Amino acid sequence: MLDTYILKIDRTIKKDNFDGLLSCVSEEKKERISRFHRFEDAQRSLLGDVLARYAICKRLGVKNKDLIFGVNEYGKPILIAPSRIHFNISHSGNWVSCVIDENQVGIDVEVIKPISFKIAERFFSRDEYLALLSQPEKTKLKYFYMIWTLKESYIKAEGKGLSIPLNSFTVRMESNNINVIVGNEAREFYFYQSFLDSDVVYAICTLSNNANRSIYWNIENFFTEVKNTVFQ
Repeated sequence: MLDTYILKIDRTIKKDNFDGLLSCVSEEKKERISRFHRFEDAQRSLLGDVLARYAICKRLGVKNKDLIFGVNEYGKPILIAPSRIHFNISHSGNWVSCVIDENQVGIDVEVIKPISFKIAERFFSRDEYLALLSQPEKTKLKYFYMIWTLKESYIKAEGKGLSIPLNSFTVRMESNNINVIVGNEAREFYFYQSFLDSDVVYAICTLSNNANRSIYWNIENFFTEVKNTVFQ
């Protein structure tokens, strides 16, 4: 089963709650969070980390204190112990997301906002860029973000970050099928994509052909859940 947790930050976290969540993460993470200049960025980063911890504890029936995290050779965060689960985190605007699976997995969430399509010319493959240009003007921006999140989720699932150039592969959307093409070969990955709001889209890429179970929370629901899991 693929579990996707979606958290909407519908209010600012109170200081005592922020400090309580901060006590649940590693010293290295605390240091990284302290370096953010904007509280909104620190809040998103902290919530993402705790969301992942909750998801893993809930899935595996383990305690937060027993989780050991690290990074792979490309810098992607991974769970070292217990070692039987993969996870990935993404956040944008007021949204934080985490996905867990038994196999490689990646997620990307993006708030849709105006951009220059020069970005697509630079980072999309030729086929993707031509497909974008063929879209009706009123849906072109939405289409851009659909492709962008699919591409980001794929490189995150691969776990190699930007060592994989974004224009070195093609995401192809045909009817209800989404495929990633490298050279002339379709890779064995599966995609899920949905909208959280009219201007928020997310995509998941995984090696598992499993059903996707989505859990949606606001801040109040989130604290109610984690108090009996991560705080212990």
